[in-house]
Amino acid sequence: MTQWLPLTEIGPSTHLDDHLPWTIYSSPEPHDIHQGKLGDCWLMAALALITERPQMLQHILLTKNVNQEGVYVVRICHNGIWKAVLLDECFPCTIDNRLVYSRAARRQLYVPLIEKACAKLFGSYASLEGGSTAEGLQLLTGAPCDRINLHPSNEMLDFDIIWAKLLSACESKLLIGASTGCSETNRSEYKLVGLNPNHAFTVLVAKALPVGDGRFLLVRDPHGTTDYSEALITPSIRTYLHSIHNKMANSSGTFWITWLSFLHYFDSITISTYVSNHFDIREEAQFTRSPIESVPAYYFTVSKTSLITVSLVYHRHSRKNNNRHTQSFVLCDVEEKTSNVGTKQVIFESRRGTLTYWSGSLRPGAYVIIPFSVSFWKTSNDRKDERTTNYTLVIHSNIRLDGVLLNEPPTLLTDCLIAATIKYCNQPKKTHSSVLYTTPRRFDASLIVVENQLINHYLTFNMTITEGGSICHSRHTFRTSDCVPPRHRQLICILEWVHQRDEVAYMSYVTSQQVTEGWHHAIPAIAIDQGDLHSPRPF
Repeated sequence: MTQWLPLTEIGPSTHLDDHLPWTIYSSPEPHDIHQGKLGDCWLMAALALITERPQMLQHILLTKNVNQEGVYVVRICHNGIWKAVLLDECFPCTIDNRLVYSRAARRQLYVPLIEKACAKLFGSYASLEGGSTAEGLQLLTGAPCDRINLHPSNEMLDFDIIWAKLLSACESKLLIGASTGCSETNRSEYKLVGLNPNHAFTVLVAKALPVGDGRFLLVRDPHGTTDYSEALITPSIRTYLHSIHNKMANSSGTFWITWLSFLHYFDSITISTYVSNHFDIREEAQFTRSPIESVPAYYFTVSKTSLITVSLVYHRHSRKNNNRHTQSFVLCDVEEKTSNVGTKQVIFESRRGTLTYWSGSLRPGAYVIIPFSVSFWKTSNDRKDERTTNYTLVIHSNIRLDGVLLNEPPTLLTDCLIAATIKYCNQPKKTHSSVLYTTPRRFDASLIVVENQLINHYLTFNMTITEGGSICHSRHTFRTSDCVPPRHRQLICILEWVHQRDEVAYMSYVTSQQVTEGWHHAIPAIAIDQGDLHSPRPF
């Protein structure tokens, strides 16, 4: 970059555009987008997907026409909140007066405008270096994405289930991206079949036919440079597929690929959950910093069986921050007469990083969602934690929802987490006097609950973590001793996996218990009189 220039002084990208005036957009196509000298292909790939649906650009570009004032407003979803970003008409340019960074063919301004809006939100153009298509789609749609790694190192995938997801997503007309770059496939093989490695594509169609492999995908290269073909897709098969999807199959940069070849050459799929006619609710709140603070709880009512997506978005100050925390939320039904929670429906989600989400359906009824993260809990001896605790709770649904955000005692979260632990526990450990419930390791937070089934005696429950690394303990100790009253349950602790210098989180523990006549203080102490999250709860 050598200079900032206004539109009137910026030259065309090619001589073909010499005679064209600047427009915000004019019949935009994915192949109009050119990345420029900035490593933000993640944003350009997301924008190419958005350009497949030009009506979506109307929601992002609030200024519809180039104007003499040189003032433009772009709408970006930043940290889960839609923000109107005010921009002037100046852009970084080369010495020969051409745009340095992104541009669009035919002097369309929407690509550099959206890139500049993101740069302003995150502090600079340099801050846009590196990212994922999922992040780009979240900025442009305000909805989370389901990213599927097709070549995980430590997990066996069921490709039939993934195919079913793709079919469903295509039928629902969701935005679907896919990326090449599988490390098991070398560059020469990509070149041989006409595919670009480390490149972002759009999946347009998934189709099953009773021939050959039987599964085919119509994929678009937004740059229009792919020349892919394979012998398994015979002229007769291609003709038949084209006859069904003639309009999309004949558009620029598209090609058919078999499912097995797709799995070989592509390493990930990104499916946006955005649906244009869904409603959304966005509530800002803060994670608590101790087990005795009131918890933000969002109550809402579902009038009929509905599709729901819940997202928990942490507020990042910078894209470059290494966010080491785990964040979770629990969703429970609320009984109208008794206010009991989790008797019919319990959803628990927990993930490391800045986005946690769940999609599914909810039946008619009253519900509560409580986000939490013990990664921000500190003792009096800890240094001051400068990290923000702000987050946005986002709910997308196919019907309007009525709701309210209230501050509630932490024991409401306790009751929800106990219900979640009982639901998700695969193998409760039972004795004549107790039941031990734990959540499975697939979550990035572990919940441990003990139940005293005795009617007249107390239960002393001891837990010692014998080995552990990169974990955060809700009680700030690896050794606890608790006295659980008769017919009570207690959330012993919450354990969260945290990122720590790229170390792997691990933990093992032992427990012991004994029946006692009387009560004794917990170690470490629990502030029961202040509604401590770890307080025993009757059942």
